[in-house]
Amino acid sequence: MTTTLPSRPRPATMLLLLGALAVLAVLAVIAVLAADAAGGDNLVLLDAGALARHGAPIASMLADLAGALTLGGAVVGGWLLRDPADRSRVLLAVAVAAGATTLMRGTSLAFSYAVATGQPVSSPRFGSDLPVFLGTELGVWLLTGVVLAAATTTVAVLGTSVVLARIVAVLASTVAFAAAMTGHAAGDETHEVGTSTMLIHLLAVGIWLGGLAVLQLLPARGRDHAPVIRGYSHLALICWIALALSGVWALSVRMNGPGDILTSAYVQLGLAKAVLLLVLGALGALQRRQIEVGFAASASREPAARELAAAGEQARSTYRRLAILELALMGLAVALAAAMSSSPPPAEAGTPPGGPAGVLTGYPLPAAPKPLTVLAAWRPDPFGMALACVLVLLWWRPSAPPRSRSQSLALVLGAAATVLITSGPLNVYGKVLISAHVLQHLLLVVCAGVLLGAAMTIPSWLRAVVGGRWWAGALLAAVGPLLLITVYVSPLLRLALDGHAAHLALQMLAVAAGALAALAGRMMAEPASEPASEPASSRVAAGPRWALAVVISVPLLLGVAAGITLLLTDSLMASSWFGATGRTWWADALADQRRAGIAVLAVVLATAVAVGALVFARRPRAQRG
Repeated sequence: MTTTLPSRPRPATMLLLLGALAVLAVLAVIAVLAADAAGGDNLVLLDAGALARHGAPIASMLADLAGALTLGGAVVGGWLLRDPADRSRVLLAVAVAAGATTLMRGTSLAFSYAVATGQPVSSPRFGSDLPVFLGTELGVWLLTGVVLAAATTTVAVLGTSVVLARIVAVLASTVAFAAAMTGHAAGDETHEVGTSTMLIHLLAVGIWLGGLAVLQLLPARGRDHAPVIRGYSHLALICWIALALSGVWALSVRMNGPGDILTSAYVQLGLAKAVLLLVLGALGALQRRQIEVGFAASASREPAARELAAAGEQARSTYRRLAILELALMGLAVALAAAMSSSPPPAEAGTPPGGPAGVLTGYPLPAAPKPLTVLAAWRPDPFGMALACVLVLLWWRPSAPPRSRSQSLALVLGAAATVLITSGPLNVYGKVLISAHVLQHLLLVVCAGVLLGAAMTIPSWLRAVVGGRWWAGALLAAVGPLLLITVYVSPLLRLALDGHAAHLALQMLAVAAGALAALAGRMMAEPASEPASEPASSRVAAGPRWALAVVISVPLLLGVAAGITLLLTDSLMASSWFGATGRTWWADALADQRRAGIAVLAVVLATAVAVGALVFARRPRAQRG
């Protein structure tokens, strides 16, 4: 019987760990110094004590880095890696990072409490007002972030499958969402812009930084695998664009004017981050060049194979060195961001808009809705714009499968509709008019959602669930509209009007409702495109024509019922909101709700005509009679 001695850590691994700890220590010092410079003589920060004042940026930085490693690693493991051994290694790092995220989010909550209450951590009264703090919006989102991070950790340790990695990625995204909701008010009127841009920022940083970091943990065969690197490179480009646009936008709404560039340390830290982003973009371009050279040399079959192999190895070695430098610079950017998150921006003390509408919505009451006034009313929404851009960039990624022209057209039109509906006049008037609010979400269903559902590939698991059964297709088409109706007739509508997170969730629900309805109709109209090797008996055929008619009719009938209810009811939805905006025009909120009913019926009728014409046009000519 032999005894197996435990393997000792390799010197290279120990050196890497020591180097990482040294880098983290340097970044922590930078975060503290930058936070002190940005905070200045702020009395709130001084009252919190030295431990909270210096510990808050460190905890925030470590939480952001660990959260990025969790999200980026889960994305790489769930969508890019194909080798089970590589995925296991990556998801082990993800599980450790998720646990660290939970600890650091909890620490950040404690320091945020100290800053908010002016109670130093060493004070005997520390924690006495914790229930009150956790009842505030900031406290709720901080606690939500800790709970979601703990849930992510729990799921991350359950296995190493592709499905589990994708679930972890979704959960890690919700942690980023909770962190984004704790952002600065950004000048009151631009609170929604501030939180949306922060969400985009956190997601982009997580996928870019975390993905690159976990790739460096893989052995050479996985780290330099061409499909993995090319897929990640395209994701990194999308993240760089998202960071650049959201960062500039977020900084601009936190400024009082151009003079802050010279007078505000907060703005100067933001500009330093912008410079780092430009440098990272240049490094990324060099990396892409080294990737192409290395892979081209590896794939070459020319006689001078030895020279080409040497050139390829040199290119890959250069790529890895650039990746390490890129990680260090991204860590510096995260440290500066942590310092900014622990410091007040110059525009934080903005004056809320006057009047009841300003108190309710955070925006001044818009002008009376006349044709020219409505066309000129725009309020750009970063979340809708980012969603549309990501959809388009992912659609035309290098590894994308071939798609028809009609699918690409539907995708572009759906993305454009998303931007127009979420950033146009309906976004302005939807805050104060129930008719505009209903019309905005209805158009997200029938325009944006249906077009995106018409473009996307039907998931095999969804087709297997429906299986050509008309009742399953009808349920799938009805679930989205039913959920929307439930929100509108319940107190959830008031929550969606008052909170930005619930507002975004309601918009995403509307888009998903339209996409599911389109997918249900397509599954009744189109046979499954299975490989030719599959036996004919196992393929899912299209449903009969009457089944297609039933599936299409269900959401339309629900829309008719909703429109008639709005037209005839005497009960105002969210009366404490839409009846209290102080409008001097269209002052009768119940009459405006009846306008919403007319708009719903008109949109449903137009949709029915359009769908009927499309179905008729796709029928074989011999069957048109």
